Amino acid sequence: MDFAVYFALVVLSFAVGGNCDKPIEEDPVPIPYAFSYTAGRMPGHTDRVHAETSDGNGVIRGMFSYIDPRYKIRTVEYVADKDGFHPIVITNPVNHPRDTPTVEHAKVKHLNLYQRIAEDHARIAAERESSSPGKDVVITYQY
Repeated sequence: MDFAVYFALVVLSFAVGGNCDKPIEEDPVPIPYAFSYTAGRMPGHTDRVHAETSDGNGVIRGMFSYIDPRYKIRTVEYVADKDGFHPIVITNPVNHPRDTPTVEHAKVKHLNLYQRIAEDHARIAAERESSSPGKDVVITYQY
């Protein structure tokens, strides 16, 4: 009989224990924050940047940049809010250096000289073809 009472109490405790109210965990209130960092693969070298801020109401704004394998700077600006994550990708064009007037002049001079040399070589080749094999060919340069 003691066993039957003990068994009934155990069964009853499990049945009643399953209906206990559990404490409800609420989501924590967002806290405003801000952070930023720069990093690189070598000392003194920066190849990525990240910055982010939160307004404390669940809206997060930020940006990150990195150098891709083609050495282009990629920047992503984003907003994360109740409607989701909204990125804006910005690709900076590669800014090649511009020639100074002195360099431009040197390039033009070099091109003109190259064209004169190519013309002389074409003339010399034509003279060699038209001359007989036993004849000496006199080559003159006009620089």
